Amino acid sequence: MGVSGLLEFRKENRPCFTSQNENNPAMKTPRWTSLLCSLLVALGSLSSAISADGDAAKSVKNFPPPKRATIPKVKGELRIDGKLDEAVWKEAAVLKPFSLNDGKGPGAEATEVRIWYDDQALYLGWTCVDADIEATFTQRDSKFWEEEVAEFFITPTPENLSRYFELQWNPLGGVFDAIINNELDSNGLSKGIKGDWSFTAAGMKSSVLVIGTVANPNDRDEQWTAEVKIPFSDLQHAAPKPGEVWRGNFFRFNRGKGHPAEQLSWSPTLLPSFHEPSRFGYLEFK
Repeated sequence: MGVSGLLEFRKENRPCFTSQNENNPAMKTPRWTSLLCSLLVALGSLSSAISADGDAAKSVKNFPPPKRATIPKVKGELRIDGKLDEAVWKEAAVLKPFSLNDGKGPGAEATEVRIWYDDQALYLGWTCVDADIEATFTQRDSKFWEEEVAEFFITPTPENLSRYFELQWNPLGGVFDAIINNELDSNGLSKGIKGDWSFTAAGMKSSVLVIGTVANPNDRDEQWTAEVKIPFSDLQHAAPKPGEVWRGNFFRFNRGKGHPAEQLSWSPTLLPSFHEPSRFGYLEFK
């Protein structure tokens, strides 16, 4: 008898008795009946889980493909100060707009990432429009996602999506860096993650510039920007060759007075979590 048949059997017979029936011999449940009831409950839960997984797999197949971006190779002077005012940033690829990660519309405030590379490193320039900048964490590897933060997930080895780097920057200049090991099912969906929190991107440099005041909901802020240099050595990989494709995604947690917390992404996973590497965008190096 399959799971569906057992469930039909359970529906057509009387419900399982509770433990109070043990006090009434006339209502006492045979031991085998109690065991069967427990089995049916377990099978029902299993059936629901299988159905949910199946529905998720079917929905992913119907999703639009992840976004693609071409990253230019640029040469020029750069000072990591958060201003994004050097000429090299005008030659960078511009990644926008950011949308709600569940695909239900745009974010309340705009987000933009500029990205380019040279022989030594990958460079990111974040601009986060933000009328109420919220942050208190400053210690490295804090839970920045509980406030406001910009996040970058990247793997130089797209053939192995179960391992990637997670890097974060918050409005107070706080930094998070970790290597994520993600257990994926046969459909490429995440079953759970384990992070190597001991990892440190030792050569990474970043600077944040805030136009406004942080953690003051009584005034109106404008934006915050983050300028980042990520050496390829920190990504444990050689500089990419022209035409090489990596997988990565850009996320933002945006909170503020007057609107609910938002989970924003450049290439929305369309699933509850950011940690769905099969939905990461394609980053092709020019």
